Parts: sequence; C-alpha cells; structure tokens
Amino acid sequence: MRNFFKKNHALIIILFFSVFLFLFSVLDVVTPDRDYSETENRPLASAPKITVKNLISGRYSSDYEEYINDQFILRDFWIDTKSYAESLLGKTENNGIVYGDDGYMFEKYYSVNERRIQNNVNFINQFTEKYTPNTTLIVVPNSYEILGNKLPSGLKNVDQQPYIEEIYASLDSAQGLDVSDTLAKHSDQYIYYRTDHHYTTYGAYLVYCEHMKQIGLEPVSLDKFSAHEVEAFYGTHYSKTKYHAAKPDIITYYDIPNKEVSVNNKPVDGMYNTEMFRQRDKYAAFLHGNNSLTVIRSTEENENPTRLLLIKDSFGNEIAPFYAASFDEVYIVDPRYTEIPLSSIMAEIEFDEILILYNFMNFAEDTNIINITY
Repeated sequence: MRNFFKKNHALIIILFFSVFLFLFSVLDVVTPDRDYSETENRPLASAPKITVKNLISGRYSSDYEEYINDQFILRDFWIDTKSYAESLLGKTENNGIVYGDDGYMFEKYYSVNERRIQNNVNFINQFTEKYTPNTTLIVVPNSYEILGNKLPSGLKNVDQQPYIEEIYASLDSAQGLDVSDTLAKHSDQYIYYRTDHHYTTYGAYLVYCEHMKQIGLEPVSLDKFSAHEVEAFYGTHYSKTKYHAAKPDIITYYDIPNKEVSVNNKPVDGMYNTEMFRQRDKYAAFLHGNNSLTVIRSTEENENPTRLLLIKDSFGNEIAPFYAASFDEVYIVDPRYTEIPLSSIMAEIEFDEILILYNFMNFAEDTNIINITY
C-alpha cells in the first residue's frame, strides 16, 4: 500500500483536487443566491441577464464576474480567513481601509473628482436661484481630516479643507458653514466612529450647534433628553476589512418627545427603528434608514409652525433628531431616492430654513445631487 501511494503520489493529489473542485462547484451551483450580505452590510450582485447588447458591449462579462465574486460559496468564511491571515502577516490595511491608532479605521482617499464637485456646487446654485428661503450648505470633513493624531504614518490622503473652502467660495446665494475647526477642537473626544465612516451622535450634535448659532437660534441642550446606548456596533469600515481585532463602537441616541414621524407619507413609530439596533446594520435605525422623504412634526399645536428642510446624505440621519427638537416641522429629503420630487414639496411648504448637509467624500462623488433641481 505504501508503495502504491508512493508510485501514484502525483495522481492521487490530482484526483483529490479534482474531486474537491467538482464538489465545490456543485455546492456553489445548488446553493441559493443571497440578496444581501449582513457581514459586508451591502446588497450582493444578482445573476445578469444575457442580451445581445450586453454581450457586444462586454458588460455581461464584467457583471457576471461581479456576480460570481459576490455569490461564491462560503464567501463570509473566506473573507474572515483572508483578514485574519493578513493581520498575522502584519498588514496594516485591507480593501482600501487602513488601521490607525486606538482602533480607528480610515478610508484611503488619494484623489478627488474636481469636476463632480463643481457640478454639485452648480446644482446647489440652481436650487437657490429657484427658491428664496435661507439656505446653508455644510460639508462635513471625513474622520481622517480631523483625527490626524490617529492616522498611520505615510497615509497621503486628499487634504479636504482647501476643497471645502473652495466649495463655499463658489456658492451664489447659499451660505457655507465650515465646521472643521469646531470638530478639530473636540478631536480628543468620541466624535467619529472607529469602525464606520460616519460621525458619532455627539459629532453630529456639535455640527447642529454651530448651525443653530449661525442662523441666530439657541441649540437645545443634550441634558434635556434621555440618552440610550447601543453597544457592539461594527460599521462600514469593518464590513470591508473584517479585522478580527476591531474595537466595536457605541451608538448613542436620544428621545425627542412629542413628535410624530412619517416616511414617504406613511406613519412610522418614532424617529428610530429600534429593531435595527439588534441587527448588524445598526446605523439604519436612525430615521428608519435612507428614504426619499421623512417628515417629523410636533404633536403640540402651533398656529405658525417653524419649518426646516434638511437635504442630506446619510450624515443627516443622526443630526435630524436635534433639529426636530428646535423646529415644529422638519422635512428630510435624500436626493439619492426620488420617489417624491423636491419641487412638489417646495410648491406646498414654506420653509424658514434650508440646510444641505453632506460629508465631503460623498459630496465629491455623488451623482444624485442634481435631483434637487427637479
């Protein structure tokens, strides 16, 4: 028997490997496709349709490659294994995310789409030319811009501040509000999540306070609200790396009393979908996720209600409850979702203030801001 294995060593390895590949391929085919990856916190690619146009253009090939990569059997296991192996080898980055001090993770961002930035500024100028209420633009710097003392050495990311200043200088009617200094003064506090690209609720509160001061209103003190903490939050940066030694974040949210909320004209229970705090994508609890239109109204009657329009990306989700404490009605529009055109809202509602709020990296890349002009 020993001689048999010795003589047929190469053949046995080839046979074993062939059987392994066959079984793996069969399992890969019979395993149902998944729509969403809880691990990576994103939708997964579905099987592309075969059309003559897609075949000729080459799109089918690229879409099919993406589909195979997303639906590969035991994908989560292989991602975990890759992350663990790379950390053992001393790698300090994975999938475009670099590891900083104190458990912070930062996205590599080496170039910026200047044309996209200018286009988005132009769309805001078109919007303010059409509508007259007081409009403020806040472009929130991303965490690496503020938390310089946490960055790994040698990280040469885009310097966001000159671009932010240029954005504000290019505005026609809207007022730009630079919050970089305010956030920098609190950089030793928990103002950005470690494992996620968003600022924390306290970071959002600091931005809210600066805006309220700019428009001549008194910000509401946090002491007036009951605070709740949700532990074991692993955000978008962690989803990309699956870093085994990641330090989980804590989400804080506040009860804002006497409010009724609707999402796309349908009533919902409060400003938070608390069920999501028990899921992996805990950030989606704020405002019940990203939606075309969310409206928060005071249940207390007021003959002349104060109204704020918040046009935002996901950085607006944590800050919106604070505005709900300061205004009788807050209308929240996400241009990435266009079920309800903004023009129809502007035709019906008169706003005291309009706030457009984006994080810098999204403002520099988003192709949906044009929707505010419709």
